[in-house]
Amino acid sequence: MGVADTEEARVPGGIDLSRWLGARTEGLVENWMHELQARELGGGSSALALVERFAAQLVGMLPEMVGPYRNQIESRWDRLSELYGVVAAKRGLAAGEAIDELHVLRELVIRELYRDPPGHCDAPLMLREFLRLNRSLDRAVTHVSVGHTDALFFQFFEGDGVTAPALAADAFGSEAEEQLDEVAAEVADILRQAPWNDGARGH
Repeated sequence: MGVADTEEARVPGGIDLSRWLGARTEGLVENWMHELQARELGGGSSALALVERFAAQLVGMLPEMVGPYRNQIESRWDRLSELYGVVAAKRGLAAGEAIDELHVLRELVIRELYRDPPGHCDAPLMLREFLRLNRSLDRAVTHVSVGHTDALFFQFFEGDGVTAPALAADAFGSEAEEQLDEVAAEVADILRQAPWNDGARGH
């Protein structure tokens, strides 16, 4: 909440897309998971919990990708997206299906923006923030594709004793969880260094 409140004060014209996204994170995750299951885009019930974890983490990072710490967060966003692509390959999805899953999220965000847009927006600032959001989703699509391609490449050569660097074939779920934890911890550490979190350091 402190991040959102500080962001709102820092932004001229009152628009705060980061705060707006943060307030809708839970609903976006729920709707994204519902859409993925309805469209049968992946993996079966065994992968459902892992996909939900990815959904929560990706959507949870979206507000930071349009916030003041986006430059520091960007590499973690890319890593998370690549890992999503790797896991999509392990779930048996084609590259296009993995990308479609990200496009479902984009559609939901756009739908929500039309349904309940941020208030007090001036046009130039609104365009800048929305372009940042769109570029972030574009980056995710690109890196999902990279991760998926890398996973297939290493799977192809597994018979020669080469394994994918991101996830071993026999334990990809637990390794994915570990890497998700690492990304989450790194993002939390970056945000703890924000000026509005001075009093929270060490907690």
